Amino acid sequence: MELDNILSAFDQAAFSKKPKAFSLHNRGPRHRKVEICGSFDEWDTRHELNFDPFTNQWFTTLHLKPGAEHLYKYIVNDTEWIVNEEEPRRDDGAGNVNNCCTL
Repeated sequence: MELDNILSAFDQAAFSKKPKAFSLHNRGPRHRKVEICGSFDEWDTRHELNFDPFTNQWFTTLHLKPGAEHLYKYIVNDTEWIVNEEEPRRDDGAGNVNNCCTL
């Protein structure tokens, strides 16, 4: 039946993105909270990371549009915007250094 072949708008959006794992090692005292924010959603949304006490890392997986470069930063304890020195970095042309990835 033709209706079986039609994807909903939600399904189309879900299938057009790819998963990308993000992680930040927690050095020093444990952070209270870590979030990630980036160009993948116009810097409007903070995505909270989970903490793994065995690896001492904060982590999350986001579904991002493939083929585009995504710039992002981690936010520690609600106020400190940082880059992960273990991930690729790029200047955005406005004097800001961000982490970056392309899927």
